Amino acid sequence: MSDTERDTKFAEFARLHYPELSQLFFTMYARMSEQRPIEEIDAVEDEIKTLIARRAYDLVRHAIYCNGISSHYWPNAEFFGQASAIYESETDSAMHSIPDLTDLPPL
Repeated sequence: MSDTERDTKFAEFARLHYPELSQLFFTMYARMSEQRPIEEIDAVEDEIKTLIARRAYDLVRHAIYCNGISSHYWPNAEFFGQASAIYESETDSAMHSIPDLTDLPPL
């Protein structure tokens, strides 16, 4: 994969994720500039980490889901949301078998 593909393949995901992520960073910055208690700042930091983890999960599940099924069942397609319960269960099982990323690859 080229750097260009790595930078652009999930650009729509980044566009969707950015507003909620930037709002939390803005909130954290505002609390810092107002010199709020560290507990309030830490709480926002935890929200940011949780949001990133959730959206990473969503992206990986989307990739697994779309990789194993006809494009007719992909988001915004004719039959999206109508995959069999067995396929949904297999997708969930695949998600459970993927370990967390403990080191980032180099940019």
